[in-house]
Amino acid sequence: MATCERPLMKNKSFGALVLAMAVIAIGVIILRICCYQFEYDPKYYTVDYGRFNFFSYFTVQSNLYVCFYLFCLAFAVFGSAGAKRIAYHPMVRLTVMTYILVTGVVYCAGFPLGMSPPLSWDNFQHAMLASVQVLHHMIMPTFVFALFLLPPTDAIIRDKKLPLVAVYPLVYSIFSIVRGALTDPAFYPYPFFRPTFFWNILCKGRELHLPTAYLIMAPFVLAGVCLFPLIALGLAKLHNKRSEQLRRSLSPEVTTA
Repeated sequence: MATCERPLMKNKSFGALVLAMAVIAIGVIILRICCYQFEYDPKYYTVDYGRFNFFSYFTVQSNLYVCFYLFCLAFAVFGSAGAKRIAYHPMVRLTVMTYILVTGVVYCAGFPLGMSPPLSWDNFQHAMLASVQVLHHMIMPTFVFALFLLPPTDAIIRDKKLPLVAVYPLVYSIFSIVRGALTDPAFYPYPFFRPTFFWNILCKGRELHLPTAYLIMAPFVLAGVCLFPLIALGLAKLHNKRSEQLRRSLSPEVTTA
């Protein structure tokens, strides 16, 4: 249970900064949808799935979650009790941080692996798309991490709640795999949800046997889902340490000693 609140959470300038980031983040998503334009790319984009398929990506969903959190945090700073209950909740902060961190790490790791399309700035459309990618995968993870280092209260995260962090990634993974299998043309937001991905790596040259391909894929997907609570465990320890430091800094016993 929280016993003290960080003074920064009453600073209106801080609230304005957070609100500005939230507006920019949601504005960029709206701009991306409004200015959608399909470009055929034989390596990355060969089928036009429509402008609203943009929301199928974990990247976009995690950034929407960040937007929601930032708005709640800003309104909390400006005095909204309802927003405080959400923005100050340790598990909300943990899931936001875990999801956006995975988003950033996976995308950046995709460059050397050839899985992330290169950034291009040669015209408005490409510059807009590149700016969206930079904001979603680099700026937002960094900004949220900075906020994560400043817990609003001294409430701690209990280890027994960490498995909850895996619930959404598991549901998202199952949905993405099933959707890809049932739609024509098939759409998989990420190559590791495609049953042929691991088959071509581990059974290269053999004729595809789809049920076996799914069985091969399953443990890799589950391992990926399990990474979320493992990452959350490290983040929770960092959070609890920062919360303890906040408690000590605001404790009357410490300040008058």
